[in-house]
Amino acid sequence: MNLIANITLLVAALLDMIVLLGSDIADHRDNGHSNSKYYQWLNKNGELMSLKRLLPLAVFVGTFTTMALQSWIVVMILAAALLIQGICLLWRRQWKVLLDDGKNARKMLFTAIFIVLCVIFGVGLSALWSSVGTTLFASRVTSMTVVMIVPITWLLTMLTARVLRIHPDSDDPEQQDQQD
Repeated sequence: MNLIANITLLVAALLDMIVLLGSDIADHRDNGHSNSKYYQWLNKNGELMSLKRLLPLAVFVGTFTTMALQSWIVVMILAAALLIQGICLLWRRQWKVLLDDGKNARKMLFTAIFIVLCVIFGVGLSALWSSVGTTLFASRVTSMTVVMIVPITWLLTMLTARVLRIHPDSDDPEQQDQQD
């Protein structure tokens, strides 16, 4: 049952991460694809410590409690909290539809998801190969890794823009015509 609880936590954290990542990428685009402007906007609007970021942080801290380590029910409650938040954020349309936001937004979303999946795969494999490597331990470590990433999707957004070398206002067709 612990394995199912950890997989449920992983799926709930992935959903929450994708919803927050979509919102962050749309906000990054609204700030002209400039990491410095985006970070200033995050600070000014209090988005770095908003409730939608504090809940996954609380879930991450909660997964380290003695009760969560020993009881699958606590893990399921924490997963339910993340799942409810992800569904509520989708329901409120807090994030903008990325498929209509331009090719840079789509590239950023898929690159960020690819980076996270690579991290999950690497962490899961290293947990399996460790001296205490059981499937239960590996599933707990991978789910906690994703829960740790969820509150800092804004940082993942800026990293993705840097990796893809997306320049400020590069979705603007007029600026692209001037560059050609």
